Amino acid sequence: MTSIIRLIVVLFLLEVCIGIPVKAYAGPGVAIGAMIVFITVILSFSASIFISVLNFIKRIIKMKKGSKNNLNSKQNKTKR
Repeated sequence: MTSIIRLIVVLFLLEVCIGIPVKAYAGPGVAIGAMIVFITVILSFSASIFISVLNFIKRIIKMKKGSKNNLNSKQNKTKR
């Protein structure tokens, strides 16, 4: 039994090491798939940049609103 397993392993390793290239026709399917992957990467990168910019603008707006509220509360405390 072990000699059969050993033979299978040796044949498998030989096939992996000395494989004959297959002459298969990839056709337009590979090109279309590559284009879809490329477009997806570009869109996800663009969306990431867009969301980062929006979050940065939102943070700036919150800081400006917060500083106005702090100024108003300080002025109210000094008037009392």
